[in-house]
Amino acid sequence: MIVTKTPLRCSFFGGGSDIPEFYNRSPGMVISTAIDKHINIALNNCRTNHVRVVYSQMEVVDNIDQLQHDRVREALKHFKIFNNIELCSFSDVPTKGTGLGSSSTFTVGVLNAIYNYLRLPYNKCDLAELACDIEINKCNQPIGKQDQYAAAYGGFNVFRFDSSGVEVTPINIRWDSLQDLNENLMCYSTGIERQTSDILSDQVDNLKNNISTFDQTKMMVDIAEYALKCLHKGNINMFGMLLHDTWQLKKKLAPNITNPHIDEMYETGISSGALGGKLLGAGGGGYMLFYVPKEARSRFSFAMKYYRAFHFSFCDQGSSWVRV
Repeated sequence: MIVTKTPLRCSFFGGGSDIPEFYNRSPGMVISTAIDKHINIALNNCRTNHVRVVYSQMEVVDNIDQLQHDRVREALKHFKIFNNIELCSFSDVPTKGTGLGSSSTFTVGVLNAIYNYLRLPYNKCDLAELACDIEINKCNQPIGKQDQYAAAYGGFNVFRFDSSGVEVTPINIRWDSLQDLNENLMCYSTGIERQTSDILSDQVDNLKNNISTFDQTKMMVDIAEYALKCLHKGNINMFGMLLHDTWQLKKKLAPNITNPHIDEMYETGISSGALGGKLLGAGGGGYMLFYVPKEARSRFSFAMKYYRAFHFSFCDQGSSWVRV
């Protein structure tokens, strides 16, 4: 049996610039970190001539084309695995509509398991690119490439996107600055699950047809560049404040990114001491991230007591595996 462990991610800046409708016209850039919450995949050879897949549902099929889980189906078809296989997933947190990149984390974990099950050579870039191909081209999802790379590589990174490919650069800053940044990030559930593809489909259409959406995304890349400079200077408070600027732009990219409940939650956080914040992922629900300096943390926590907190730490390791 092969068991993989693949991290979820927290994306800070540049979301939307990893979509080809943007980066084929202008370079994209994302700052994100893997976190210590994972999706685990167990893959096992079995004697029974079927394919059995267990996730939030359970599927047992004789013909791989009957699988409803599109990412598992396309991954198995890519490697020409048609029977005698069982796959089961386990997650540290609920993954539906969270904004933590769970779909891509799942796909990367499945592919990592298959590579090692078949004893095929590969590297992190192979893993990320195949996950992108499965999700974007085979499953026709209107998504970008940042989540697959974050899951495969792990760590705190800058990802740059253009028509020639993806460049991955680890962010090297002082350990105490990184620790302070992690401690100042406070995350809460909006209590809303949403369908990412619906929001991203609107965003992709807007990038194609609306020059203001393209310009706003380009401004978000500019903010990401400035945020990176702030990190290198150890100015993490400014890094946190810039989250507010990118959130104001993000809300303009597509309908339904925010709503009155989300706006009220955000205003509660900002008025209680947070310097900035944003929704994680495409928008519409999931988790809200805030940057809260130490001196404001008690007041902030009291004001947010009716929301469910989500605690995480940065994670250095990307998708890993063991044979058991």
